[in-house]
Amino acid sequence: MAVYPQLSSDTKAAIRALQNRWRHPGATFGRGTYIQPNARVVRGTTTGRKCAILRGAEVLSDTKLGDHVVIGSLSRVARSVLGHDCTLEPGAELFNSTLADHVQLQRQTTVTDVNIGRYTYVARHAYLNLVTIGSFCSIGPSVLAGLGENPIDLGTTSPAFYSTRRQCGATFARSDYFAERRPIVLGNDIWLGARVFVRDGVTIGNGAIVAAGAVVTHDVPPYSIVSGTPAKLIRHRFPEATISRLQALAWWTWPDERLREAQPYLASRDINAFLDWAESTSASQQPAFS
Repeated sequence: MAVYPQLSSDTKAAIRALQNRWRHPGATFGRGTYIQPNARVVRGTTTGRKCAILRGAEVLSDTKLGDHVVIGSLSRVARSVLGHDCTLEPGAELFNSTLADHVQLQRQTTVTDVNIGRYTYVARHAYLNLVTIGSFCSIGPSVLAGLGENPIDLGTTSPAFYSTRRQCGATFARSDYFAERRPIVLGNDIWLGARVFVRDGVTIGNGAIVAAGAVVTHDVPPYSIVSGTPAKLIRHRFPEATISRLQALAWWTWPDERLREAQPYLASRDINAFLDWAESTSASQQPAFS
């Protein structure tokens, strides 16, 4: 029986790089990137190091992946930039969007024209369109944000008469008579529960919590808890003075090293202990993100 020497990691990486270039001409792959059979990567795509593009996934035009990005099976990405350590679970779709580092899109999410800050996750079956999302946010399952609007005071609700977007495949309108799309802004460290609906044009402030099933039709103040249809204020999470201190602190801009130091305080119910520690040690600390 013939005995073959075990290939070194460098040799394996070189072989994989040759396979990637042969199977996906015109794309640029970082060292150690793994592409399963039946995945499609088009010309002009760029990946960082040690990415994984799994079976049936499509990485389409004008897309750039950072290091250690995972594109799950049957996912689709186009015209997007993904930071380091991002994950798209199976069936996720991402178009014309930017993800910061450590962002996860769970199964069957659809994200279009969206900017997402670091350490944010979007749970399964969510639909987001024309939304800006801050860092450290938790977007629950089946959240709907950015569906557009229909007029209630025109002679008809059919876009065939007021829109040039051709939603029906044709239109009678030669110009737009109604603002169908308005951007949504979601702050940092917010939590949207399952099946929340957010109306176009709404801003949800830092630290806010929106209860499951709520219909958000108006702006939500920072560090408030809202619930209901339409969503109404239940209470604020902290006293006004505490909220002002948190807003001024903007801990979500801190570099990872300082966040590691802050972890025991942020995971504590004593918010004043966190604020006292942070304010007493902040003079020499400069934010890394905005």
